[in-house]
Amino acid sequence: MARRRFADRRRIRFGTWFAGGLLAVAALLGGISCARNQAPKVLVIGLDGATWEVLEPWIEAGELPNLKALRDRSAWGTLNSIIPCLSPPAWTTAVTGVNPGRHGIFDFQTRIPGGKVVTETANSRRVAPIWMWLKDKGPRCAIVNVPMTAPPDELNGVMISGLPHVPASSFAYPREFQEQLEAEGYREYLDKMEMKIPEGEEQGVFDHLMATLKMRGEMVKRLYAEKKYDFFWVVFTETDRVQHMFWKYDDPESPNYKPEAAARFGGSIKKLWLEQDRVLGELLAMVTPDTWVLVVSDHGFGPMHHEFRMGNYLRAAESGFTAPEVAEVFGLDRWDASRLYIRKAGADPGDLFLSEEERRALQAKLIGASLRATDPETGQKPVQHAWRDDEVYVGGMVEKAPYVSYLANRGWFITQGDIDTGYKLPAYGDVTSTLSGWHLMNGIYMLAGPASQPGKNPKVYSLFDIVPTCLYLLRQPIPQDAEGKVMEKALAPQLLQKVKQVREGLLDEENREQSPEEREKLGNLPYMSG
Repeated sequence: MARRRFADRRRIRFGTWFAGGLLAVAALLGGISCARNQAPKVLVIGLDGATWEVLEPWIEAGELPNLKALRDRSAWGTLNSIIPCLSPPAWTTAVTGVNPGRHGIFDFQTRIPGGKVVTETANSRRVAPIWMWLKDKGPRCAIVNVPMTAPPDELNGVMISGLPHVPASSFAYPREFQEQLEAEGYREYLDKMEMKIPEGEEQGVFDHLMATLKMRGEMVKRLYAEKKYDFFWVVFTETDRVQHMFWKYDDPESPNYKPEAAARFGGSIKKLWLEQDRVLGELLAMVTPDTWVLVVSDHGFGPMHHEFRMGNYLRAAESGFTAPEVAEVFGLDRWDASRLYIRKAGADPGDLFLSEEERRALQAKLIGASLRATDPETGQKPVQHAWRDDEVYVGGMVEKAPYVSYLANRGWFITQGDIDTGYKLPAYGDVTSTLSGWHLMNGIYMLAGPASQPGKNPKVYSLFDIVPTCLYLLRQPIPQDAEGKVMEKALAPQLLQKVKQVREGLLDEENREQSPEEREKLGNLPYMSG
């Protein structure tokens, strides 16, 4: 109730400020040097966790008219996520065009010498995002709520950072813009990474998601109304949150499905998507015909029905692991075990460490054992695939990568197990988290514009392809070391013939080390907990 009252009060005050206050910000930004670029504008809309599997039935039923209208004039299809299939590395790949082995963000957390686990921020990023690549090239940018962008960059335009927002960190650029946002209480609508749905608080959690979505939509529309931006990127994260928490109310196969609760909260995911569709429609109504619109998601979504408790499995005889071997293996997240590490001298506490040869042998044993694991009751294999660090990542930050990365089979989630009770549960079982939906690789894309190729595209693109495509549409050079390609199959042949791709320059390596004081403040802010 308190959140709902706050939302209503702030919505009025925020709208009042934006009607006049944004003019002051526009005047401020008028002083920023910008050679106007006459190329078409690009609007990127991120719908966190969107998947056609969820959206298709509602689109076909006419219940998401704005998404349908956009898709009808778009080249559209599946957009692959990355490994790990997690928002921090995924969105960072989307905005840099490189793999985590280069940009340096693999998770919500990282460990520092001594073994302490701290929260990752934009300071951890080692490759410049697209808006910094554009900084001295003319295009004005507006960046809103892209995950892993706090503290904000000093770009050619304005920025409101995305999660995580650690205490006392700045969240908007320029500073005067943040001061005005703070005066109106906008900090309360920053993404708090809320990932719990305690029994009895379901309605309050949902109301807060809806209020945040509406507020973000209003802010984005008013910011976009300036019509002075060549490149605009906004991410809506409420779509991800509602699917994580409310999936079980629409899923009779969920072990946590309860008819009485489903009668009350079933349809919550759809309700939020209906609101997202409304917000999208109002924003798209402001878009000029010469503007390219690219809709992307960082990953797809599916159910959580079963847990594979990795910590319990490794301690069971069937795994073939010894107690000393198990002691060398750990994860950064106390719940999620889809990314595992092996203790290393100089990075982790302790006296006895394996040699590099021994670590590699243990890595191979982890992969082999997990791929063999089979639920004795169902005959299902929890793990679909497992990768060594050097199989998935390339670049100067590979040493920071998980030693083993897992992709679970549909319906399964890989957990650390019941750490606090001494790993007493079976290695396989029903999901014990309050969350009931989780990430899959199958994200979405839609590309509409002056010369797109409308229709479903059988070509599966990836998050690596976002930066090259946006730069091409902006008539800007594409860095030679960008790892993706232009989404050519989504574009009309005439455009590809007329506008040639230019590959030149190299992505800037960032050197933004965290100070000891910053590390102390960050602590460990987990993305989720059971």
